Amino acid sequence: MIGGKGRVSDPDRSYDREFWAAATSEERIRAMFEFTELYHEVIHPGSGSERLDRSVGGVRRRGEPEN
Repeated sequence: MIGGKGRVSDPDRSYDREFWAAATSEERIRAMFEFTELYHEVIHPGSGSERLDRSVGGVRRRGEPEN
């Protein structure tokens, strides 16, 4: 990527590959949630953190009627 005053990033992405290859599973999951929160804040500024919607699904015994 080229910015207005020069190169912004390295096109071969070797640093990124090395960084994520060295990260633990916990670090990758934490980063995924941080990226998700950052994205939500950029798209919906000032709305607070995004929350899980518990109405989407759940666990029921087999044959139990839905509400």
